[in-house]
Amino acid sequence: MKIKKMTAHFGALDGDTLELDGGLNILYAPNESGKSTWCAFLRSMLYGVSTSQRTRAGQKPDKLKYRPWSGTPMSGSMDVDTADGPVTIRRWTERDSQPMQAFSATVTGTDLPAWGLDAASAGESLTGMPSEVFERSVFIRQSGLELSNDPELERRINAIVSSGDEEVSFTEAEKRLKAWKRRRSGQRGAIPELRAELDETRRALEAIREQERTAAEMDEQIEALERRRTETERRMTVVRAEQRRGALASMGEARRSVQEAELLCRERENAFRQASEALGASPLGDAEPEEAVRRADEDQKRADELYAAAMRTPSVKRALWPLLPALLALVLAFVLPVRTPLLVLAGVLLIAACASWAFLNRARLRKLWMLEERSAILERYGAERPEDIPEVLEEYQSLWARRERAEARLKASREALEVARDAQKRTEARAMNDLDLVNGDNEAARLAGELESIRTRVGELRERRARAEGQAKALGDPVALESALAEGEGRYMELMRQEEALSLALEELTRADAELQKRLSPLLAKKAAEYFSALTDGRYDEVTLARDLTARTRLAGDDVGRELDYLSAGARDQLYLALRLAVCDLALPGDDPCPIILDDALVTFDGERMALALKLMKKIAADRQVLVFTCHTRESEFFADDEDVAKLTL
Repeated sequence: MKIKKMTAHFGALDGDTLELDGGLNILYAPNESGKSTWCAFLRSMLYGVSTSQRTRAGQKPDKLKYRPWSGTPMSGSMDVDTADGPVTIRRWTERDSQPMQAFSATVTGTDLPAWGLDAASAGESLTGMPSEVFERSVFIRQSGLELSNDPELERRINAIVSSGDEEVSFTEAEKRLKAWKRRRSGQRGAIPELRAELDETRRALEAIREQERTAAEMDEQIEALERRRTETERRMTVVRAEQRRGALASMGEARRSVQEAELLCRERENAFRQASEALGASPLGDAEPEEAVRRADEDQKRADELYAAAMRTPSVKRALWPLLPALLALVLAFVLPVRTPLLVLAGVLLIAACASWAFLNRARLRKLWMLEERSAILERYGAERPEDIPEVLEEYQSLWARRERAEARLKASREALEVARDAQKRTEARAMNDLDLVNGDNEAARLAGELESIRTRVGELRERRARAEGQAKALGDPVALESALAEGEGRYMELMRQEEALSLALEELTRADAELQKRLSPLLAKKAAEYFSALTDGRYDEVTLARDLTARTRLAGDDVGRELDYLSAGARDQLYLALRLAVCDLALPGDDPCPIILDDALVTFDGERMALALKLMKKIAADRQVLVFTCHTRESEFFADDEDVAKLTL
């Protein structure tokens, strides 16, 4: 098979086209320009894009990593030349969750279908190998030069030195035998399960015998508990009646005490209210005693002072005597001929008389005010004289003392009522506790709990007895169990014989594989040594391989081989490349071999060994197509004038 042309909508490739020659193709492009993308596209066109890959360790699956940057659906086509003629395969996306799952294969240049090719098998049909072998042989990347083992690749390599049957794989046969052995002797295998089953049967037999021994003991315990239950029920009936009578009597007594205290409290409230009303109706009201005494003394003194002052005020009659001379002077002034002096005298006397009258009249009004104020004070006390005020004060003090006594008695009765109510609450609480014949803190409740415990215990014993009988019936009779035990022991011996046979088979398989490796390793190592010698210009002339394809090499002329850890990075990559090429020759022969793809696989080679590697690639390209993707121009420079080498810049 040779790839002629590829067109891709894949990652950074947006409809880009790549045309290839049938021999050696050197494709140059700087970093991050699409070399690895073209390689991934080529693999995806052959084997499809996996939809089961998941993101892990920061590495995205191909369905996300190579989603076209332009936003268009992932798609592409590839023209290949096969032994049956040119074929064009196409893959495209119809659903975003299944990129490049749609597939077609036609004869190039026509719409005629290429029979025998479908989406699942196209890669294996065209290349002659499944994807696992493709990844480990012809598809060579810088980070994947190292060759790892795989059952598919192992079958291919084994076919070289065996009968040619590619269904033979030591790894798979060993895995299958070990799986059979695990199914028998593993942690959950048939042998441990059968052993556990036999142990269970033995335990069942012992349990039946144990249940028979304990059944009589349970019956005796149940009988004793039933007698105890009857006695407890009798005692509980008597105690309940006594507690009920006592609780009701104590509650009635407590209610009567509260009622008596409430009645006394109401009587004393009435007495206090009457005393307060009488005190409030007194002239001194409800003033404090000290304030009442002070106020009474002041009012008595004030009344006396007002009376004394009123008595000292002159009478109005005195104001009439100055008027007589004034009237006489006035009469004489009109009778006598000389009037003027008399008139003046009469006027003066008249003015003096009027002033005296006004003064005396003002004193009269003041006297009246003082007498009225005195009368108001006496009226407030209900007294006729100031001397009667102390009697009113004594009456007030008596009313005050009466109210104080009524208040003290009321307070005492209220306190007694609170005490009676508290006592009633406590009595009722105790009574309710005594009346709670199930959960209360009393003898009847204790007996009820004891009775319930007895009933529970009896129920548990009966349940255990019934369960034991049921288990005995479920396990069967001892004769049947002993028969099953004998049969199981026979099967156990048979499984042990099979286990021994599988162990022998594994030993024989391991010996056969060792023999096969003796025949295989030299062929693969010889071919790898030829390629490694060519890549190193004869510096190394021998390669030895272990079963897991790890290698050792030897410098020409040395007696001791070298581990890979002693080689430089470039030398290790050369050895891995030699192993890959040897696998391609031995495991993938044919008239129409699959191309070899190298994705920056020669990056660690120096100039001299790069030239040797490219020379070897050109030699290989005479029989199969070789695609060398590189980020250096030096690969192209080695074949600057060689027209047989296709040199492309991406």
